[in-house]
Amino acid sequence: VEPGRQIYALSGVTPRCFARNRVALVGEAAHVFPPIGAQGLNLGIRDIDDLFGIACENRTDPGAVKALAVYNFRRRPDILARSGAVNLLNKSLLSDMLPAQMARSAGLGVLGGFAPLRAFFMREGLRPGSGFAALAGGLRKQVRR
Repeated sequence: VEPGRQIYALSGVTPRCFARNRVALVGEAAHVFPPIGAQGLNLGIRDIDDLFGIACENRTDPGAVKALAVYNFRRRPDILARSGAVNLLNKSLLSDMLPAQMARSAGLGVLGGFAPLRAFFMREGLRPGSGFAALAGGLRKQVRR
């Protein structure tokens, strides 16, 4: 343990490429951002899930250029979207501007007070698209009644 106080800025880092030369970045190596809503953990789990699926699809050479290009292609949109959202929320937390504080407070208040919306965002945080799938499933049940 290092003595003394240290300060670490709450900032994010995203590499230009998530896989190359038989190496795939996962977890904190692929995306670093402030610890807001466990999104780093969620992304890391999805990194591993996607990489495992790609390795299974490419059993003869999971580190091949084509396989790693697929990993890079699949992970980039999810990582960039999630990093952008976390960065925006982080900036709103650090902002002294009253409108930003009010917007953040109102948004979090709505999420906290409306359980279906909160559940939707929690599902989306774990697996993008699953919140919409659950929403569509619920609508189908309502239509069938």
